[in-house]
Amino acid sequence: MSRSSAFLPLILIWTVSFSDIAGCTSSKPAVSTHPVWTNYEMNVSVFSMAFEGNDVWVGTEQGLIKYDLVQDQIVGRYDSKNGLVSDIVTTVKLDSQGNKWVGTHGGGLAEFDGKTWRHYNVPDLADPYVYDILFDQGGRMWVANWKGVSLFDGRKWKSYTKADGIVDDWVYALAMDHDGVIWLGTEGGVTRYDGRGFVSYTHKDGVGADLETIGSYEKIPNPSFHHRTTPGKEAEGYNPNYILAAAVDSQNNKWFGTWGAGLSRFDGKHWTTYTTRDGLSGNFISDILIDKADDLYAATEGGVSLLSGGRWSRFTSKEGLVDDGVFAAVMDAFGYKWFGTLKGISKLEGYSPQ
Repeated sequence: MSRSSAFLPLILIWTVSFSDIAGCTSSKPAVSTHPVWTNYEMNVSVFSMAFEGNDVWVGTEQGLIKYDLVQDQIVGRYDSKNGLVSDIVTTVKLDSQGNKWVGTHGGGLAEFDGKTWRHYNVPDLADPYVYDILFDQGGRMWVANWKGVSLFDGRKWKSYTKADGIVDDWVYALAMDHDGVIWLGTEGGVTRYDGRGFVSYTHKDGVGADLETIGSYEKIPNPSFHHRTTPGKEAEGYNPNYILAAAVDSQNNKWFGTWGAGLSRFDGKHWTTYTTRDGLSGNFISDILIDKADDLYAATEGGVSLLSGGRWSRFTSKEGLVDDGVFAAVMDAFGYKWFGTLKGISKLEGYSPQ
């Protein structure tokens, strides 16, 4: 399930109050503990979240929401009738100046300083379908889209495509390692860019699990018109080269989430892949969160998977998650983990005795 594969025409309903949140501290799970959640049922898919002081910016299939955690209420709504070109918000990131950068599905990129909107589309961007945003060590902004990656230095734009060396033009995920190298997750594999050249890795190199390891899988046709009308892009239920998420841990290991082929780790020489047979909640990895303790949280179509101390734990609706279909995983300034799902948001408050 990709971030753009489920768009439900439902009304936004907040059913849980932010003021009811308990102030406990998150910690690693143990055998005698279980997770404590605060859920916000919204009846809308949440694809991205970004925190700014007391506010959380929520990217959904029905636009962008600004929620004030102190006032405990929505203080801003932005959609195609109010600031945005497209209602489907795929990613939200804040720059060092506090400007909000909003990537949309088909509506390009929007910049919001709190008062004024500014829009970027073709020809500045290579494509109006934006899926990830990354700010590098120099403050430059990288924008993943369906025709490569576009780089903005604050004055001018430059785009890199398959013709320049990226393994595939359809880019979904971006990550920067400790050496400043940019890693791109695409529909054709993984590409690294060190500023001088591109090097790519595919399933033949070790990305994603073999189909024999996955076993039988459910065919999930991508409803996107962009996919249906592009030969070779009709994804179903398994594609080890289709990368949806990327992250880097404290040891500079690179992690990549695939479309139905599990979670892959690259240490610079060797690839290791984890699937549901190893303990993952699902094999579709939409997002990856790694905290300061190097605990890894994977957002999957079957819930949240936590890798801590070499052991996997699964969090699903049975354990209190608002919904098993998870698209986004982010951490706030206090270390709390937040997950965007098919039906709203779940916040991991911590763990309590079993």
